[in-house]
Amino acid sequence: NRLCAEGQYGDASDHFTSDCSGPCWSGHFCPKGSILPQKCPAGTHMPNERAANISDCFLCAPGQHQPESGQEECLPCAAGSFSPDVGSAACEACPKGGVCEDAGAASRLVWQPCPAGSFNPNRGSSSSAACELCPIGTASAAPGAESSETCSPCEPGHFAATPG
Repeated sequence: NRLCAEGQYGDASDHFTSDCSGPCWSGHFCPKGSILPQKCPAGTHMPNERAANISDCFLCAPGQHQPESGQEECLPCAAGSFSPDVGSAACEACPKGGVCEDAGAASRLVWQPCPAGSFNPNRGSSSSAACELCPIGTASAAPGAESSETCSPCEPGHFAATPG
């Protein structure tokens, strides 16, 4: 009883060589004796054919992710998110109070706080347009504010004629 060679797949009883049906597909791996290719798991990728073991699947690099199994490549994290770890299946949304404008971020260090006089109540924002200005008659000295509650009424004798 013959087995297909590692990196190959198929039913060896139907074939004359250990190459069987052919090389394992990209995004997959085929241990010795594989009848069908097995998918590399989420958080990994395999750009080449003929992978023999699950350990041959490459982990996604920081700043990348792969939510699906059996893929040839990892995807960059979208603006508004980041992935600090290797092998991520998903990216993390950037925190409230600011924005992450760059795609492919590997760290929350790309997070930029909303300027004083504004706030952002949402996670995962990718544009400074997400920073909302404090209403007229209020002000906030704190950058990175997460809600309008940081916008306080102006001190007696002072005014804010425009938002922010």
